[in-house]
Amino acid sequence: MSTKSFLHNIPVFAPLPDTIKVKLEEIILTKAVTKGEVLFRETESAESLYFINEGKVKLTKSSADGKEIVLNIRQKDEIFAEVALFSPEETTYPATATVLEGGSVSYIRNEDLEMMLLEHPELGMPIFRIMAERLRISQTTLRDVALYGKLSALAATLVRLTEDYGIKKEDGIYIDIKLTHEDLGNFFGATRESVTRMMNQLKKQKILSKQQGYLVIHDLEELKTYMHDA
Repeated sequence: MSTKSFLHNIPVFAPLPDTIKVKLEEIILTKAVTKGEVLFRETESAESLYFINEGKVKLTKSSADGKEIVLNIRQKDEIFAEVALFSPEETTYPATATVLEGGSVSYIRNEDLEMMLLEHPELGMPIFRIMAERLRISQTTLRDVALYGKLSALAATLVRLTEDYGIKKEDGIYIDIKLTHEDLGNFFGATRESVTRMMNQLKKQKILSKQQGYLVIHDLEELKTYMHDA
């Protein structure tokens, strides 16, 4: 796939004039990645903005006791590591990025992109919108855990996963990424045992099931009622 073709697929870059896309092509680097590969760690100097051409990438942080917390999973045509833009040179990545599904990623060094933003401010608005939306989601997750409990946070996580990775079929919405109960708990700081109990509760009410390793949401509207009722 050429640089120009995948730029058209990425929401941040798609609306831009071809003249700007041509300039972006000159500063974009691309590489193949394999499952399990670490693209960067949260303690490393933040140097680049990344976006995914093929595959999936997991973003995680380590808690004080060493527990992994999943911040999000990014997929094809999404950007990540954008928060380091216009930050001081000593800024580190806010998370560790690990490849969940092999493919390829492209990246632009922050210093090159910042120069582009100064020359073409219209490039900045879509990036800032994404940053604002992701901040809102993070704050909502913290609110759900603090105010409504972990069942509400689990429900909100599942709803968000259906929005990001859901595939509609006759019997429900398939979440197109395999997640263990431990993986789900890592999104909002719950133990595997706690998630298992909550998932069993939702399964008994026929809200969801698991088929061939994939979660299937059968009653999305009922699941949403748990988001603030727990």
